[in-house]
Amino acid sequence: MERMAASRTRRERRSPTPAAARKREAIRYVKAALQEGRFLLHYQPILTTAGARIAGVEALLRWRHPDAEHGALADLIRAAERSPLIVKLENRTLQEACQAAAAWRRTGLDLRVNVNVSASEFPRADLVTRLRSRLATAGLEATAVALEITETSRIDDLDAVAEQVHRLTDLGVLLWLDDFGTGHSSLEWLRHLPVHGLKIAGSFVERLPADNRCRAIVARVIQMAHDLGLRVAAEGVETGGQRDLLVEQGCDLLQGFLFYAPMPAEEVPARLAGARLL
Repeated sequence: MERMAASRTRRERRSPTPAAARKREAIRYVKAALQEGRFLLHYQPILTTAGARIAGVEALLRWRHPDAEHGALADLIRAAERSPLIVKLENRTLQEACQAAAAWRRTGLDLRVNVNVSASEFPRADLVTRLRSRLATAGLEATAVALEITETSRIDDLDAVAEQVHRLTDLGVLLWLDDFGTGHSSLEWLRHLPVHGLKIAGSFVERLPADNRCRAIVARVIQMAHDLGLRVAAEGVETGGQRDLLVEQGCDLLQGFLFYAPMPAEEVPARLAGARLL
């Protein structure tokens, strides 16, 4: 009886949990999508609240043939963040975003492009070297790119992250904390990292102006950021009521479908022709 129980225990240990199986499947799907070129970037303009000038665009990852069977794109990215695939995905994103910015400049459109990077990769991969290479290949200076640091996973070695961030800021790259307030250690990051600004998560913005708790949180976040000398952007702005409240509370930058939908790189020059740039 004891031998049978021990045998069952060994089989259970060898059997993957449903979560582990889903993670492996997601990683396989991301790998195939990279190999087959299913990922692409769309770009959404970011506007100043003062004068409604275009301050830049954010590069947003999309896929060519969404397959509901494999879950949401965000779930796939979270799975990739825990594997070496995130480096390949971010390399591809940096390369394409830099190429797009260089192509726009050849048409006379000088836009800074914001690219999302996972903070989990900072201690493990030389992001500075990779970014330098992408900028040099595209013929861009460092100020043409801003990085939005996502904090979807806990970082145990903040000192290592801070070292990379300091090297990037010394290079002239602007850094933002993305989806501020939804990660593991937002305030701790503000204490450690010399960032340029933070982005209020769309999950807060979508509840404005009706949700009093979200109104209070957003107001305090904006005030705190300004007290620290940081700029504040809000993403996911879709209604006039959200825009008006954010402007009233002093938010510096706005982004969302109320102004522009994300668009392919080749459409950016025509869609932004005549727009006032920051």
